Amino acid sequence: MTMASPIDTTLQGVVWKKTLGEEVLDHPHLRGEEVADLVVVGAGFCGLNIALHAAKAGLNVILLEAGRVGGGASGRNGGYNVPHFPGALAPSAVEKILGPKKGRALAELVVNGADAVFRQIDEYGISCSAEQKGWVQPAHSDASLQKVRKVHDEWKAFGAKVDWMSAADVADVLDASGYIGGWTNPTGGTVNPYSLCLGLARVCTSLGVRIFENSPVDGVIEDGDGTVVSAGKGRVRAPMAIFATNAYTGDFLPAVQRSVVPVYLYHVATKPLHGEAARTILPGRQCFTDLRKSGGFGRLDSDGRLISGGAVFAFGNKEAYGRRHALNRMKLLFPQLAKSGLELDDYWEGYCAVTDTFLPHVLRLGSNVFSVGGFSTRGVNLAQVLGRVVGEFAAGKIGLEDIPVDLLDERRDVAYWPIKARAARYIFPIYQIRDRLGLT
Repeated sequence: MTMASPIDTTLQGVVWKKTLGEEVLDHPHLRGEEVADLVVVGAGFCGLNIALHAAKAGLNVILLEAGRVGGGASGRNGGYNVPHFPGALAPSAVEKILGPKKGRALAELVVNGADAVFRQIDEYGISCSAEQKGWVQPAHSDASLQKVRKVHDEWKAFGAKVDWMSAADVADVLDASGYIGGWTNPTGGTVNPYSLCLGLARVCTSLGVRIFENSPVDGVIEDGDGTVVSAGKGRVRAPMAIFATNAYTGDFLPAVQRSVVPVYLYHVATKPLHGEAARTILPGRQCFTDLRKSGGFGRLDSDGRLISGGAVFAFGNKEAYGRRHALNRMKLLFPQLAKSGLELDDYWEGYCAVTDTFLPHVLRLGSNVFSVGGFSTRGVNLAQVLGRVVGEFAAGKIGLEDIPVDLLDERRDVAYWPIKARAARYIFPIYQIRDRLGLT
């Protein structure tokens, strides 16, 4: 049975198509022989930024995409630009995993990354409904309060401009119920992620990057003259190849595919809020993500739709299950929605690449063939800023050891990968139980 994540070129149900600020451009299939300085595989946030910054440094870059630009996780995520690691992962824990030098460098990349993403959007005039209104991590239980307090204190000691929030502060900022404290970083915010992908592709093209869509890669070999990447009847020869395919890696490249677990997620969007709900919910348009495993996050889009979601429970009618859970969670967080005739409009699904450490890594596949991925729900920030760093490495501006993540010199599969990859599709009810018991 294949475990390759399906490519949905239509982005079925994805709300971001309704508020696009960038034009959807058609790029050709790869046909025949092409030559470049660098071939990048995957036109999501990471691949687009690798290509952009390598081209900006003077390289001739070809970017290959199996479907359409932004069609994977990058174009269908929630659009949260978060200046923090996943969950309650603190800088000290990252240093234990990576060592002091790389750990601190990655923490600096993360805490400054959200702002860097917004500055790049401004620099290139990308129309993606970008709003830098701040991000909040509220606590929903005593256990989570201890965790988020530790995270806040570590970022404060690190020098980040973060603020602690009382229960009353959280209520004022979010107008959400059930939170007993939390912290905020004002550099966070939201984007239309699909529009951002399209804008990055536009910038790449203006810098000379040649993008080929609907060109799924099915082979990569190194010979005496460099690297050859094949996609059907097309081939690209280049001195270096970098894969940025994450959870959408095909079965032909198991070393990359099995280095992450593909977690199956969904999002929903309401119809635009009106009346009291529109006035009171997230009045300052901040976004938030709590520590609940069954989904405790929310933001507004540019038309005032409330967006949330969770992990897909791929048993029975998974869409009905997801919609019902999201509706109940929204009403729990925002009781005023129960009075307003809340209606869910859009529903969509996609895959996220999660690693054992919840940190990305670089995997060496050959002398000059690499893969980078595993952003574990932090792709809007980290996939882009790490993509910039990897692009600079490809251009020879920095060394491989200057990339502040684990460098895996040989294949390293996630333990029990086949079991975990399948279990991720059925574990959501367990998440719900753990949340109800206050264990998260």
